[in-house]
Amino acid sequence: MKRLKVEGINEFSDMFREKDVEMTTSIRDSIQEALEQNKRTANLFEVEFEGVETIMEISLPKSQWKVALDNCLKHYEEWEMGDDALDTYLVLKKLNEDAKVS
Repeated sequence: MKRLKVEGINEFSDMFREKDVEMTTSIRDSIQEALEQNKRTANLFEVEFEGVETIMEISLPKSQWKVALDNCLKHYEEWEMGDDALDTYLVLKKLNEDAKVS
């Protein structure tokens, strides 16, 4: 799970509005880790707002993993990052195989 430190809500929303390699990789890696550990939820991010003591956690239920991984794959293809696209494809393949077994 990646920890994000942000100054305010505007910075937080901007992080998710734009495509970003680091965020995309973090999402893929978090889903892969949850899949390998047979979890039903992938813990993606811990968000710490400056001046606030509470930390917000962002997670993704298993029912949304395929959509998220499809988007990651699309981003890597747009950025012409073949190795990352392949890694993401392999996670998607494992997710689909596990779904057939269940």
